[in-house]
Amino acid sequence: MTATLRATPLLAAVVTMFLTYAMVILSAMVLPVLAPIASAKLEIPARYIGLYAAVLYAAASCSSMIAPSLVIRYGALRTSQLTLLFAAGGLFFLAAGTVWSAVASAIFIGLAYGPGNTASGHLLSTMTAEGQRSGIFSIKQTSVPAGGAVCGVLLPPLALQLGWQGAAAAMGAACVLLALAVQPWRSRLDAARDSKQPIWPESLLAPVATVLRGPRLRALGVTGLVYSGMQYAFGAVMVAFFVDRAGISPVDAGLVLSAAMVASVIARLSWGYVADWTRPDVVLCGLGLLTAASVVAATFVTPDWPRAALIALGCWFGLAGFSWNGVFLALVADIAGSDRVAAATSGVMTLVFLGSLLFPALFAGLVALSGYDAALLSVAAVTLVAAIYVYVKLSPSMRARR
Repeated sequence: MTATLRATPLLAAVVTMFLTYAMVILSAMVLPVLAPIASAKLEIPARYIGLYAAVLYAAASCSSMIAPSLVIRYGALRTSQLTLLFAAGGLFFLAAGTVWSAVASAIFIGLAYGPGNTASGHLLSTMTAEGQRSGIFSIKQTSVPAGGAVCGVLLPPLALQLGWQGAAAAMGAACVLLALAVQPWRSRLDAARDSKQPIWPESLLAPVATVLRGPRLRALGVTGLVYSGMQYAFGAVMVAFFVDRAGISPVDAGLVLSAAMVASVIARLSWGYVADWTRPDVVLCGLGLLTAASVVAATFVTPDWPRAALIALGCWFGLAGFSWNGVFLALVADIAGSDRVAAATSGVMTLVFLGSLLFPALFAGLVALSGYDAALLSVAAVTLVAAIYVYVKLSPSMRARR
């Protein structure tokens, strides 16, 4: 297998970027999935786990801003290996089982989360052509639901065997092992690195400025902020939500999350190729509309809902709310061009992480003040507006390209 991947750089790039990012995603999902079990030890209600996500994405926003420099200096694969080591550190902190170690965990895993898409976007954009990237980018982006699905299936039973702290430590060890396992591909994939590139850029906000200067990149940045905010506001509390509102066990709620992630794997691949075949702006808008509708449907969940209906709702959200990223990042690469793709990807990802920071915190606040329904309807309304906005801004250029 190693020889095959070395002979096909694009395949090697997709596989290594997929595996490393999937493991970082799994690391970020460990506490949200184990929240109903871990909350007693941490002495915080499971429904407030969105605050953990807020700290995580604040750290991700910071590391995203230096990601272009890291990728240019060390290469995409070395940067991804570093993210795995930071994720491992975060999981080891989480295993300590205190509130303050959980905060440290969120910071470390957030720092790991930030550079991943910049690294893969830079690497994959050099190997693919404009207008044909959505499919390849979507394959790589299935790492997100794949990591979440593995987490939802594996972690609750593992926590029952090892305790939730033991399960977190085991996942930290897996991160270290994966960082070592991908090392054989480093020389091939990181051949173009520049060791003279400074780690700290002249301006940390330069990538964001790149996005905000252009109307189409700006529209994508705003859309990424909102879509990611929705994804993580609801996704981070999905297990706790189904436990609270549907009255099911944490293991069953984890299976609903896993069903959503599995649906997202299929959907990301499908949406990517549909976007290449039709128009990515239409697909991106449609995904926002479907996401908003699924979240509105969640307000009707009660303990009387059959298990099949809960799984169907999870899959509905997975098909849309967890599945927009590949089409989105391919559009960023197409609009930015090869000379700006790293900076543009870093800039939009900073806004994506800002949304992932703000929405879970605001969502947790709304849940505490008014309950789940008000929180769900609020984020659904904002997502609906963002979907229409990105279509209006991108549609003229997309029609001309076709």
